[in-house]
Amino acid sequence: MKLLIIFIITIILFMIDKFPVASVATAGCIATVLFGICTPTEIMSGFTNDIVLIVFGTEILGTAFNESGVSSKISKLIIKITKENEKKLILFAGLIAAVLSAFLNNQVVCSFMMIICIHISKTVKEIHVRNVTLPVIYCAIMGGQCTLVGAPATLIASSVAENITGNGFSMFELLPMGLILLIIGLLWIYFVSYQKSGEIWGNCEQVPAEPEKAIACADKKKMIVTLLAGVVMILLFITNLVSVGTASVISGLICIFGGAVSQKKAFEKMDWNILIWLACSISMASALNQSGSVQEVCDFLVNYIPSDISPVLLLSIFTILSVIISNFIANTTTVIMLLPFALQLAEAYSLNPASFLVAVTMGAGLAILTPLSSGFIGMTVRVGYRFQDYVRYGMGIQILLTAMIIVLTCMFYPITA
Repeated sequence: MKLLIIFIITIILFMIDKFPVASVATAGCIATVLFGICTPTEIMSGFTNDIVLIVFGTEILGTAFNESGVSSKISKLIIKITKENEKKLILFAGLIAAVLSAFLNNQVVCSFMMIICIHISKTVKEIHVRNVTLPVIYCAIMGGQCTLVGAPATLIASSVAENITGNGFSMFELLPMGLILLIIGLLWIYFVSYQKSGEIWGNCEQVPAEPEKAIACADKKKMIVTLLAGVVMILLFITNLVSVGTASVISGLICIFGGAVSQKKAFEKMDWNILIWLACSISMASALNQSGSVQEVCDFLVNYIPSDISPVLLLSIFTILSVIISNFIANTTTVIMLLPFALQLAEAYSLNPASFLVAVTMGAGLAILTPLSSGFIGMTVRVGYRFQDYVRYGMGIQILLTAMIIVLTCMFYPITA
């Protein structure tokens, strides 16, 4: 209970945004040690988490992309197609990210798309990095929900369901529902969220622009090394020889050892404030899960569900729970923790287990309201988003997606079937 209180206070301080986020997260970790909840070793485990390693490695790779001129080449092509229009760029880059994420590792897709968004914002003054980065990452996440291999949480959910009910997901089973959610989400971003972005951060550039000469110059040797690093990272992602975080760090080291970027330059460009924030926050979230506090909350809620509850209401409860929990701990953890309860209740109430499987999986996979919800969202903090920015910008689309998950699940997977 102490840990849950500390975690809630930390989140509130993030939302208030009166103190540096890295300091708040660090203070939260120290509090867990002082109260005897965790050991220093346990609470610092977040520094070796894949999300932190991904941000570390991709920041080096991103610097190499800029130093070598690779970003300049790709950015010029996108700028030419979108004609320096922010909304067109969001639509074009978002669709590319969505398609790629349906078949490739989401981490690498999001990493590269974010690097491109950052570089374009430095090149074209009409493009503001915070207006385009988050919506493009949202599209990548939504695209990943269209196939079995598009998101880790979907794969885990399929495995859990197969063990319990004997039936998991087929490769394209979620495609019809996923496409509808992607189209609805993209339309919301294009017509609603884009207008709101100006109100939230006022079109202020958050990534310091580099001198034009540094962006325009291309070094053939550095470009080859940088592209090699990117290819190695993709291959490691696909083959699963190492974790995605380790693969990201390896690609960064290739850039440094190959001379694409110096260690001094890479470390100067590194946002250490963000790395500390993510590492400490992840440590607390991990400790919260391991302590059993979240599980106790789930058990409490499940035990108090009345026997005559409406099937739609029951489905809605699990969908909303999945979204809420996944916004603060890894969605894969949410699936492992919540899905067995959902499937057992479905069987107890003689309801269709497939509908609960889909609702929980989609709810967890499309939790996008905080930077703690997934590595894809977490890595975007480097462009200058504050914790409350995610909530203000993402609240509308989060509510919309959650409601549509419930509606579409009932349509495609009748609860009483």
